[in-house]
Amino acid sequence: MLIVDMQNGFCHPEGSRGQAFGADAVRQPQEIIPNVVKLIELGHELGIPVWFTQQVHYDDDVTRGKRRIPSHLQRRGVDLKLCRRGTWDAELLDEMKAVQAPEDEVVVKHRSSAFYQTTLECELRMKAVQVLVVAGTTTSFCVDSTIRDAYARDLDVVVAAECVADSDDDAQASTLASIDRFHGVVTSLPEPSAPLGA
Repeated sequence: MLIVDMQNGFCHPEGSRGQAFGADAVRQPQEIIPNVVKLIELGHELGIPVWFTQQVHYDDDVTRGKRRIPSHLQRRGVDLKLCRRGTWDAELLDEMKAVQAPEDEVVVKHRSSAFYQTTLECELRMKAVQVLVVAGTTTSFCVDSTIRDAYARDLDVVVAAECVADSDDDAQASTLASIDRFHGVVTSLPEPSAPLGA
């Protein structure tokens, strides 16, 4: 089970995204928090290994400055100091910390995909993971990037629609449709007695 970027910067009204774009930008991430908590608790009950991703950005990241094409934020005229290293913004939501078990793993990432230059693939292989249950935010960017990379590594992907969120309703719907068409199975949050993917 992989919980993508359920962090203050992406999900909390006082986080960077909420401050930059307003409450509606974090409406969906806020709404899915109880569902993600239920999913994690179900994973723990079933003995499914759980990973959290934590997006962390550095103030002195010189690689981003080399891009010739403006970023999606620059095109919107926003200088967003999102999830900076060592800040509250980069921390997991309190609701995630409350259900995080000692055996759960945290993968720190610096780009959208949880697989890009991280140890995630190695850790999944060591635990013989074949089916990856993905939840979190942002569906059309970090979640989608991660799922595409998982699919390219021949992993099977399951997404509970109630456990992923975007800042845009149309992007949410179109990305879920694309995932279900090409890269995995989009399903509903299972009841405690139902198997994942049922």
